Amino acid sequence: MRVSTSFLSSTSVGAMTEQQSKLNKTQLKVSLGQRLLSPSEDPYASSRALRFEESLAVFTQFGVNASYADNRLATQEGVLEGVNDALQRVRELTINANSDSQTNESRRFIAEEIKQIYLQVLDLANSKDATNEYLFSGFQGKTRPFVPDSVTGQVLYKGDDGQRFLKIGPSTSVPVSDAGEAVFYHVRNGNGTFTTGDFATNTGTGIIDPGSVGSNYVPEDYTIKFTGPTVPPNNPDDPVEYYVYDRNDIIVAPPASAGLARAVYEVTDLLTFGGVQYQEDALISGLDANGAFVSISGEPAPGDMYEVKRSNYQDMFTTLDNLVNALETNLNTDADRTQFHNAMNRVVSDLDQALGNILDSRARVGARLNTTGKQMEINESFTLQMEKTLSEIKDLDYAEAVTDLNLQLAGLQAAQQAYVKVQGLSLFNYL
Repeated sequence: MRVSTSFLSSTSVGAMTEQQSKLNKTQLKVSLGQRLLSPSEDPYASSRALRFEESLAVFTQFGVNASYADNRLATQEGVLEGVNDALQRVRELTINANSDSQTNESRRFIAEEIKQIYLQVLDLANSKDATNEYLFSGFQGKTRPFVPDSVTGQVLYKGDDGQRFLKIGPSTSVPVSDAGEAVFYHVRNGNGTFTTGDFATNTGTGIIDPGSVGSNYVPEDYTIKFTGPTVPPNNPDDPVEYYVYDRNDIIVAPPASAGLARAVYEVTDLLTFGGVQYQEDALISGLDANGAFVSISGEPAPGDMYEVKRSNYQDMFTTLDNLVNALETNLNTDADRTQFHNAMNRVVSDLDQALGNILDSRARVGARLNTTGKQMEINESFTLQMEKTLSEIKDLDYAEAVTDLNLQLAGLQAAQQAYVKVQGLSLFNYL
């Protein structure tokens, strides 16, 4: 076999090039801190690393979502706390105003403070989050949710009933908003089941309480009508009487006439059977049997009427408007004061329902904040574990790499020295 000079030179250059390539790759690994520069070096490890990187990217996004949800919900909770404090102040003012020691002038002063609180509640209801979107507009984040009507002054809701959800974990999504309609509008008036009230034509001093609900409550609209003494000898000094009828004008009380039509009863049977004798603060007969426990204090006059109606939705702004209107009404007669106290009793009940709705909303937001906080901890734990595993797959063992680097450097130096020696060989040196 002939060994030519060119063959020896080519072999030496190849050896140096190979050692240089290995050295360059090792140096690159050391500078990057990575064990794998290309999938071909370890296809299985590269595949595992890719899957972990994808999962890590997903959990990183979950972390971003959870952080956004936490900030938005914290902002919403702060707004609801502000509304709660404002309504609590209104309730205190209402209790103070519902006293005969107040004058028309002092009640107007109270009304002025409540007007300012009204504007404060309106501003809170139109609060925005850190991204400049309204908190209580549903899906309409750029639409101002609560706008007073230019003609009537009534606050109108311009948002929708949508509720945004944000995915903060593989199987966890949380609502990050509440529609303003549910928070500020869907509030049951009265005691939440029924509401009580007097008629504007009343002339007596009877004041009806908000009532309470029994487990046997029968949803119905009732009217309580007072009469003078009807059973002979019709002594004017006898207590007044009343009877109760439902929305179909069917008598509910007195029991002896239950089921009769009101019109017939008023014309004939009232003189025969009479009504239920009124006793101050006693439960109204007929209603208690249907689970509506209501009483009246004071002295109702013949012809006075009171209603016990099923609750409807009444927004908080209407409740505050009703309160201001009552406070700005001058009270000059006993009938005026009686109507005022009845109105204030209704307002107190409506405020209690509004406060209860805000409390429920805050409880829901608090539960979401707890869920978000726990999921953030879970996400951080998963992320840390995946980063550790990914590091084990991809990161370089520096001790091993430095050893390889030294060996490869020595190999390169040896190849270079061999090349120099080979290049120096010639037959002419031996002639």
